Amino acid sequence: MSTIELTEQSPRHFVGIRREVPTADLPRFFSEVFPEVMRWLAEKGIVPASAPTAMWCGMDVESGIADTHAGCFVASELTGEGEITPSVASGGDVLKLVHRGEYDTVGHSWGRVYAHAKEMGRRPGVGWEIYVDDPGEVEADKLRTEIYLPVE
Repeated sequence: MSTIELTEQSPRHFVGIRREVPTADLPRFFSEVFPEVMRWLAEKGIVPASAPTAMWCGMDVESGIADTHAGCFVASELTGEGEITPSVASGGDVLKLVHRGEYDTVGHSWGRVYAHAKEMGRRPGVGWEIYVDDPGEVEADKLRTEIYLPVE
């Protein structure tokens, strides 16, 4: 089981497509949006500063609707275009955990990170996940997803 680390992060510029999506539809959403954002960046001659990333702007547990901004980090602030919009990931104290395994099990790791924040007496902010490995190249049980949760 991976260790939860308290790290210091600088704010990071982000660009992606933000939608409210039922959690059951997230795989379809990601498979549509990630290539679209990467294509847009390539057309602009911009190199991504991270692997595909999802920022979790909100979650309605009762309805199962996730407010998700999917894209990647970039080196500097960008102006969006159409559905592609910029954002910034929080800096400061951030809990980090590397989840290993299938994407449908990442919720357990998020639960651990949120519980750790509560144990520390810290209030969580908007978290994000970086999908380190390509699921087309890495076996599902070996996939790495970096989880980041800013805490105040």
